Amino acid sequence: QIFILDSLAQYTPKDDREAQSICERVTPRLSHANAAVVLSAVKVLMKYMEVMAPASSYVQNLIKKLSPPLVTLLSSEPEVQYVALRNINLIV
Repeated sequence: QIFILDSLAQYTPKDDREAQSICERVTPRLSHANAAVVLSAVKVLMKYMEVMAPASSYVQNLIKKLSPPLVTLLSSEPEVQYVALRNINLIV
């Protein structure tokens, strides 16, 4: 799953609709048990949010969905906490 998500992160969607369609399929990966899958899904969603209109309600909903999985990673082992905090720092 990580390799597929990383490939999606390198792909550039043709339009807003395609980016939104891919985001809808990637969003369930935010609740995955594997921290690497969650972080890869966050990377894909962040990249595709740049393609979509920032004021759209869909992007606002995606932003709200990104916080809980990242906060959940902070209750993991210290190595995962470090990686999660580094990613949170990059997002902010």
